[in-house]
Amino acid sequence: MTGTLGVIGDLVQDVVVWKVEAERHATDTRAEIATQRGGSAANVAAFAGPRVPTRFIGCVGDDPAGHALRKELASHGVDVRLQVRDRTGTIVVLVDEDGERTMFPSRGASARLQAVDPSWLDGLDVLHCTGYSFEYGSTPDAVLDAVRRARSSGAAVSVDVSSVGLIEHLGRDRFLDLLMQCAPRYLSANRDEARLLGLAEGGRPGPNLGRFPDAVLLARAGADPTVVFHHGQPVVTVPVPPVPDIRDLTAAGDAFIAGYLADLLRHGWAPERNVVAGHALARRVLRSPGATEAST
Repeated sequence: MTGTLGVIGDLVQDVVVWKVEAERHATDTRAEIATQRGGSAANVAAFAGPRVPTRFIGCVGDDPAGHALRKELASHGVDVRLQVRDRTGTIVVLVDEDGERTMFPSRGASARLQAVDPSWLDGLDVLHCTGYSFEYGSTPDAVLDAVRRARSSGAAVSVDVSSVGLIEHLGRDRFLDLLMQCAPRYLSANRDEARLLGLAEGGRPGPNLGRFPDAVLLARAGADPTVVFHHGQPVVTVPVPPVPDIRDLTAAGDAFIAGYLADLLRHGWAPERNVVAGHALARRVLRSPGATEAST
């Protein structure tokens, strides 16, 4: 039986700028610009929604952007539960000619989440959150409270580390402490994040992985194989199929965790199969502009 995924965290408006030539300082640079739904947590929910029952919990402003984002996220089959205050957050995403991103976040209401209605956590099998939720404002306490309550009700907790910059901003020890408070069953990190936190490097466990003895660590490495660790040891290494027609890298990590968790909830824990599903969904997103899926 398919379980229910809960996702808590940021829902923002992305302004995505694709440069079509090298930047020309202090004058015009040709670009394509689009406005769309963003936020790492919301992206996970949007990608998972067509695949498994998914509920999103977050905070937006009482403004046109907030109303549009609620409607857009619901269009993916997501059960949307939003608090409303402040102004909706915005992130400017600058994509260079190679598809790499530089982000300029103004988180607005996404940093103002407060304790959520307990009924919003009812019936969840997995609650996923992102490292971005721990940056500042009232959201970190609200997310940690939701995580504790979901876990006490029997839900598994999933955390995506999200950002090297965020780890450096909060400090490695503080970030590790926040992760330990979450007690995640599933933990996702890219190569740089895993190395900085001392979780894994070069396919081997890092010195801090032992702090999460029961966690499944998904150690992603871009185009290189993903290594799955369990009980502190590697259990499977899964190659990443090549993607020759990458449009941009936006939300590829979000798509991976959405595909992984959706497959997990539909078929149970099967490390290689779950990761293959994550790679397949990430591949679709890499071939499409922004946090969207290619049609094939």
